Amino acid sequence: MEREEALDKVEDGWIRARAFIEVMAIKEDVAKRALEKHIDKIEKQDGIEVYSKEFDEPEEVESPPTRKARKAYSQIAEIEFVVPSVRNLIKFSMLFGPSSVEVIEPDSKVIKVDELQDMANGVAALIHQYASQGAGGIVTSE
Repeated sequence: MEREEALDKVEDGWIRARAFIEVMAIKEDVAKRALEKHIDKIEKQDGIEVYSKEFDEPEEVESPPTRKARKAYSQIAEIEFVVPSVRNLIKFSMLFGPSSVEVIEPDSKVIKVDELQDMANGVAALIHQYASQGAGGIVTSE
């Protein structure tokens, strides 16, 4: 998709956004391939139209978060895209784990209750999925 085409979709009510996606691996070539594959999956996802992507050069990371390696390689990609709804934007964040998402336009958006309910249930289902796999639990308060 070209930028002009994306801007036309925004005029039709779509949301234009920018996201940063980072991968880390113990080998530089593995980091590069993993990030390219991840961005390819995003581009193939229904309801997400990527019109710009830029890859930073991989950087060596000393003392990575994993205890198994002394060094690793990190690479970041910046993508710009359009989605037809807030639901699709939240789904993008849940499925593809960007480091950050910036909504470029529009300045405001009206969300119908069924869309808001669907998003809330999607987030709840994801949290329960993580909890059931031992990756965390439900936070409670007194």
